Amino acid sequence: MDYLELYNGIKIPNKAYGTYLIDKSEFGCINCVKTAIKSGIKHIDGAYIYGNQELVGEAIKQCIEEGIIERGNLFITSKVPENQYGYLNTKRIVQNSLKTMNLDYFDMFLLHSPYRTSKEWKRWIEDSWCALEELYEAKVLKSIGVSNFNIKHLEYLLSIAKIKPMINQVEIHPQHQQKELVKFCKNNNIAISCWGALNQGRIFKNETFLKLANKYNKDASQIAIKWSLNKGFIPIVTSSKEERIKNFYKIDDFELTNEDMRLLDNLDGGEFSNWHTENEKPIEMIDPSKLVEYIKSINTTLNSTYICKLFGIFPFLKIKIYGDYKKKFSIFGIPILKIAKKRTN
Repeated sequence: MDYLELYNGIKIPNKAYGTYLIDKSEFGCINCVKTAIKSGIKHIDGAYIYGNQELVGEAIKQCIEEGIIERGNLFITSKVPENQYGYLNTKRIVQNSLKTMNLDYFDMFLLHSPYRTSKEWKRWIEDSWCALEELYEAKVLKSIGVSNFNIKHLEYLLSIAKIKPMINQVEIHPQHQQKELVKFCKNNNIAISCWGALNQGRIFKNETFLKLANKYNKDASQIAIKWSLNKGFIPIVTSSKEERIKNFYKIDDFELTNEDMRLLDNLDGGEFSNWHTENEKPIEMIDPSKLVEYIKSINTTLNSTYICKLFGIFPFLKIKIYGDYKKKFSIFGIPILKIAKKRTN
């Protein structure tokens, strides 16, 4: 089956292509998206914060104009970044995204995160969700959902929502299966889509994946995608390489045995990105003279806490990243610096 049906009756293609960072590829964002669509991928996943909506929209426009696909057969997803939460901001983000991508509607719009670093996350979620509900009722959005929400965030949203979320997009792959969260979503009829379905490329170095890829004469990515589809998830895969994009979903000619599915299931508890979690992310010991350079290299669109250790043992520097608008630094627990951009509301 090439689709899953959301609780509101909307059919969502279960084979998705993600557009994070592809604007930086030599192959080019437009070529990447067009290759995905030409390869039969009908679900294009993006986000306002990715900064490439205009290019993605142009690729979609070209595919429609060239007769490759009709708009009604595409499923286009975007997201509201947490640093733009709020009722008015959320509506503005959706309208700006429609204009930038030259679209009349979105098939799905998500809250990109639960804004877990804010003490007022409940208020931000409620205000933004109210805006999405109104846009859904106005048929500007065909479906609405969330991303990176854990159980406590979903419980709160379900308690105040007039329209419950149709999907939760989270990091899930064989090495990070989030079973309790999956169970909660299924019990509440919330579909699961998986970013990081290839574990940021780590699967290509994993012995189990490599053995199974050899057994089935497939690529490790195809093994991971098959696992996700067998679990009833919607895997989101990303690449800037033409051949890999073309081959991602060439998986209808094999089936993983129950034994091999169990082998992959047993990988749970392994490596994962640790993005969008509330756990601290330790970093390797670094040369203090290169500290400033390292801090600048941190991807500040993510919410994370970094711990720098002296001699690899004694934690001395903590860096807390709050989206792309605030960074806090403390040495031995003493706050020393805060860098913040002004939030609009």
